[in-house]
This record gives sequence, structure tokens and C-alpha cells, in this order.
Amino acid sequence: MFIKNKNFPFILALLLTDCISFMLSFLVAFYFRFYILNTTVIHSFNQYLTISVFLVPIWILFVNFFIGYKLFYISKFNLFIKVLRTSTVFIIFILAAVFIIKNDSSRLFMFFVWLNLILFTSCFRYILKRIIAYIIYKLNIRNNLLVIGKKVRKYKKFFNNIYINKVFYYPYQMEAKNVENLKYLSIKKNIKDIIITNYSLKDTEFLSLCDWAQTNDINIKILPNEVQMTKDKIVLDDTLGIPVVFLVSTPVKDFDYFLKRILDIIFSLILLILLLPVFIIISICIKLESKGPILYKQIRIGYKRQKFYCYKFRSMCENAEEQLEELKKDNDTVFFKMKNDPRITKIGKFIRKYSIDELPQLFNVLKGEMSLVGPRPMLEEEMIKIEKRYHNYNLSKLFKVIPGITGLWQVSGRSILNDEKKLELEIFYIDNWSLNFDIKILLKTIVVVLFHRGAF
Repeated sequence: MFIKNKNFPFILALLLTDCISFMLSFLVAFYFRFYILNTTVIHSFNQYLTISVFLVPIWILFVNFFIGYKLFYISKFNLFIKVLRTSTVFIIFILAAVFIIKNDSSRLFMFFVWLNLILFTSCFRYILKRIIAYIIYKLNIRNNLLVIGKKVRKYKKFFNNIYINKVFYYPYQMEAKNVENLKYLSIKKNIKDIIITNYSLKDTEFLSLCDWAQTNDINIKILPNEVQMTKDKIVLDDTLGIPVVFLVSTPVKDFDYFLKRILDIIFSLILLILLLPVFIIISICIKLESKGPILYKQIRIGYKRQKFYCYKFRSMCENAEEQLEELKKDNDTVFFKMKNDPRITKIGKFIRKYSIDELPQLFNVLKGEMSLVGPRPMLEEEMIKIEKRYHNYNLSKLFKVIPGITGLWQVSGRSILNDEKKLELEIFYIDNWSLNFDIKILLKTIVVVLFHRGAF
């Protein structure tokens, strides 16, 4: 049945591409590790080649689980994120297996394999999908898809990105009087999928339409309407014996969040090592300019309302806390920030401008108190003010995830945003969390910090 599928040759091409990417990753990693970086001891090439052949099916299983072998539209960035996640989990699995069997395989070799898998799999898959898109378009073998409902044009930008589909739009609501017309159009246009954005059919009428569609080998799909407007994650749960729609209050509890923690540890360690000279230089400058400790510790509220010390490079004079109440007299905002704060030192202005003062929070990340990306960890007085002023927000969500060094509002205006907008962005981030979202925020953080937008 699967072999008869017209997409089978393309799916097979994807499968072969992944196999080639994997073997090439091993070969290039072996060359770099044992020829470029080590000219004295050469490990057995045949041994590593045998291992790579044995691991190919395992790699394919990982790709099938995390990326899949279906023809669908995916942007270059999202493809890269999927490959990054797959490669990382695969290498962790291999390293765990090596540790258990106590094999003497080179860890640096595995690191090169990881890098190569990300590079080759991302590039080869993207190139192949572009070729497949061109072939499908030229041979005119796209699936005909009908989108029906009021204001269907607003979905055009989504459906037009799916290169394997040819999309027809009919802007009228699905009602009983339109069913026969729908059937006629579907047969005439050789439609394979009908997507209904809204309808007003009775249950019996809709079931009858489904029976007709099944008989004619047509799939009927419905876009959620009221449910899609909720900000919670939607999951189909069948633990009660029947399928029910389950609204998850925070979507940060699945395997991706476990992977988020692994990546937090890896990247924070790498950054701490790379930035060690910066830490030393900044520490010396702070100590030379003014009296007081190099690091500033402040109690913040984090995951499950637990208190922890948040670390920062000291950017203010020694008695800054004593002057705070005087400065706050004419400022009643929740997140107090002053553009020309007289307490900030000269080196403090510089490190705040480029967010260098936040770097010690990498230690908080290692301890598990913070993440690289997440909501801003709040002060207790800020939390009290928020609970008094903003009753229309589900603020308990802010404490259901680990706070972060950077976040959505930090890359969306930083200090120039008002309190309510900051809260909206924090909650939006939690409701729409994904590993892809985190990486986009991290990349945008680099741009914002380099051009110091909204910082003071």
C-alpha cells in the first residue's frame, strides 16, 4: 500500500540522503580527529566504519521519531532546529552507550560527528526538498486541497507554503445548502483534502458529508475556531477511554523541556569558559573604580515561588540600596528602571549597555535556578505590586517555569516597554513555549545586545 503512494520515491530519497549524511559525518569526523588533530596515533578505520554502518539504522530511527519522513513544508530555520535536537539526543544516547559498555571511543571524535550531523543533515535535507518541490511542481503531481469557510484568504500565507499542495479557496461558510456544491467542486477539481475553517452543519449532516468523503477517498479536516483562540496548549487525551480536548496550562513539561535543560548546561559551561577573560577584566575594572563587592547578589522569586540569589556584576555605587527609596518617590512602576540613574558607575554604564552585568547569571543556570531563556526572575516587592494591579492575568504561570537570563520582552523593547506589555510578553512566551522559540530569542538577543536597543 505504501509502495503505491506517489510520494514514496521522494520519501525514499530522503531516507537515502539521511544515510549518506550520517556516513559522511563519520568519515569527516574520523579524518579531522585522527589525521588533522592527531598525526601520531591512528585508530583503526575499519573499526569505526563498522560501527558507523551498525549505527545507521539507529540514526534513521531517531530521525523518523524527531523529524519524520513526510513531505511537508519547513523553513530553513525550523529544519535546523529539528536536526539540532535530533543530533543532540542521538549523541547523548551514543555517549551513554559508550559509558555503559566502557568503550575507549574518542569523545572528541563524537563531538565532530555531532557537528557534522547538524551540518550535513540540515544542508542535504534542505537541498533535496528544494529539488523535490521543483520536480513536483514541474510534473504537476501536487495534491489538490480545498479550503472553505468565511475569510479563508487570511490562511493563504500558511497553505501556500506547502509546496506539495495546490490550494483552492472558496470563501463561504459550510452550510447544508452548500454541501452539494462542495461535493461537485471536490470531484471536478480532484480534491484530496477539504479543510473547513468554519461550518454550521448539524451532526447528522456533517457525518453524512464524512461518509461521502470517505467513499471518494477525500480527507476532511477542520481548523479549530473557539478552541484555537485559547492561549493554552491543546492536547487530545484518551486516558478516560474517549478522546477529549485537554488544555495544558503550560506546555513546558515534555521531552523538549528536558532537552532545554541539557542545552542550558552545555552552553552555559561553554560560555563561562570562553568568557573567562571578560570576567577577569570586568572584575578588575569594577574593583578599581569603586568600593564594594565585584558581584551583586539579589534575592529573586523563581520556579514554584522559590527564592534564590541572582548574581550580577555590580554596576552601581556601594550605597545604591540606600538611595533607592528616594529615587522611587516619583516613579510608581512595577519594574523600576531609571534612564539616568545617578547610582550607576562609569564601568556600570558600559556593562549595562551591552548586558555584560547579566553574565554571572550563567552560574545560576548551572545551579538550575535559571535558564538561558525564560521569564525575568522577579523581586518580592514586584510580585506583590503585580498581584495587586493586574488581576486579569494568570500570573501563577510565571512561577510554573524556570526564569531566564533573557526573554521575549528583553528582545522586544527592553526598558522602553511599560509594565503591562512586559507581563503580556512573559505570559505569551510561557503559553507558546518551544525549543525553536528559545533559540529564536537567543539569536535575537545577540542582535539586541550588539546594538544595545532599549538598554539603560
